[in-house]
Amino acid sequence: MAEPDKRQIGDGSDNYGEAARQVARAARESGKMAADQAAAKGAEAAGNAAAATVQAGVEGGKAVAGVAAGTAVGGPWGAILSAAWSLRHTLFKVLICICLVFLVIIILIVSLPSIVTNSVFGLNGSVVDLENPTTLLESYNDLAADIAVVVEEGYEAALAEVEQIITDGGYDYDLSMDALVNYAQSSAGYDVSYILAAYSASLQQKNTSKEDMLSKLRAVSGSMFPVSSEADEGEHLVPLTYSTYKSVTLTVVTQKTQIGSVNGSPIYRYTTARCTYYEPDETFTSSEPVSVTTYTPVTVDIPIYSGTKIIGTRNATYYTKGEIETLSPTTETVSFVVCTIHPFDSSVVLTAFGIDAEATYDQFNVTYAEAIQKMAAALKMTLYGTLGDGQMVPLTDEELVAFVEAQNCSPMRKHILTTALSLVGKVPYFWGGKSAPGWNDAWNTPRLVTAAGSASTGTIRPFGLDCSGFTTWVFNTAVGVEIGAGCNRQYTNTYGISASALLPGDLGFLADGSDWGHVLIFAGYSSDGTRMWVHSASGTGVVLNSPDYEGRLSYRRLSKEQVIIRDIYKRIGNLPIKTKITACEMLQYLIDIIEKAHD
Repeated sequence: MAEPDKRQIGDGSDNYGEAARQVARAARESGKMAADQAAAKGAEAAGNAAAATVQAGVEGGKAVAGVAAGTAVGGPWGAILSAAWSLRHTLFKVLICICLVFLVIIILIVSLPSIVTNSVFGLNGSVVDLENPTTLLESYNDLAADIAVVVEEGYEAALAEVEQIITDGGYDYDLSMDALVNYAQSSAGYDVSYILAAYSASLQQKNTSKEDMLSKLRAVSGSMFPVSSEADEGEHLVPLTYSTYKSVTLTVVTQKTQIGSVNGSPIYRYTTARCTYYEPDETFTSSEPVSVTTYTPVTVDIPIYSGTKIIGTRNATYYTKGEIETLSPTTETVSFVVCTIHPFDSSVVLTAFGIDAEATYDQFNVTYAEAIQKMAAALKMTLYGTLGDGQMVPLTDEELVAFVEAQNCSPMRKHILTTALSLVGKVPYFWGGKSAPGWNDAWNTPRLVTAAGSASTGTIRPFGLDCSGFTTWVFNTAVGVEIGAGCNRQYTNTYGISASALLPGDLGFLADGSDWGHVLIFAGYSSDGTRMWVHSASGTGVVLNSPDYEGRLSYRRLSKEQVIIRDIYKRIGNLPIKTKITACEMLQYLIDIIEKAHD
């Protein structure tokens, strides 16, 4: 036997025809009551009207009971209630939707870090300007700017710690600074939303203030970028110093003969001659072997005159010209220290605010770690509709170094690869996103997408890089070379190579209709031999992976000739108009660029 039909409030369909009839009836009844009330006069009329109202309420109460019991009800209130009952299913659904909307809003507001919402809702004691109210984005940006200042102080503290390590250890300064591994310089790696959420959670969303938050962050700023060090020894090149010489012609005494004495003092006869010697002119240093002419010092007697008569001599040192010899720099063993400035350590945030990540956060009945993540996610979704942290976990220092060192390529290519991998998991995808070399503090902050041609155009997203913006940034940051704007231009500035010829730093292009819609940087091979690529992917940000379309890529290599020509023109254009470029200077320009662009 089939199970009987079970109906609950909100289930089933409504009788819209019956509802319409009941509404019409209510209108007629209401009109009749109004006419009857208008016919009354004076105080009696007022009393009757009041009585009618009370009676209507009573009748309405009865109507509710009657309707619930399925009985017929008279009067306007009964008709209205009958109509409502006829529409009970729809009204229930509408009511549920309204309640859900308010519930979502309430949950969202509760989930947002209070440090952000306080100024918006005036919960910090400030007066809300109804004409120009503070927005969440404005509040966020204000706090983000102040946090950036504190983080910069932390970075400066890390640099100062490196200097102190070198000084205290008596290490060679130049070698130690050259050996510095700085993972913080190009990737700050901190999450403003996470910091704001952690601070708000630490105070249970109560009594938060910007001043208190910044004070607590400053207390741990010295630990934001950990510094490790390892002493080492190395051969330090000692550049050779050599001088050029110029010739001098002078009168010297070639012979001194005693011819007598006066009062016991000898009297001499002097023979002189004009001779050419050499004396030091300019001093140079070189780190490369240099072929120079040798000069031997000689002591000569220079006559001292009284009028035209020689009355004595003085000694002077000059040089005589010898053979040509090759001088080479020397080396010496010196101690230096390899310091590493690590990326931003997120654990200091919990330390700053005294948070036990595994403790229970009563407001959400979850751990503090989970509560902070939920708050941060709610803030990001509210500000720009996405979590904005991509799907790729940033590489650790060890992972990055191990991957790069496993690749068989030149040091220059490894440098380019290291630069590219430094943004993995740290910079989101942003349509039309471009950036100058080096870390950009604007990354991961909300910004309006203004570039046309994307579904994200006109929306607010966390700022980052698009695919060609990423490749441009990498080559600009790593080697100071412009490779062209946009996928099509970069394709033009490259030439085709085979898959077997791929080297880290080469490019891959994916066709999008008649144009090239995506560009990637070849990263090398994984431990199992898979070709890996680093690129800024839509929806994820900068990632290291082997995309499913890898086999459809057009493999390309940067055209050195075009890069060189373009860069020369750029350099010349930046020179003062009156500056004359000599052949040697132009040659040096070429050498510099070729060294940057070599395979």
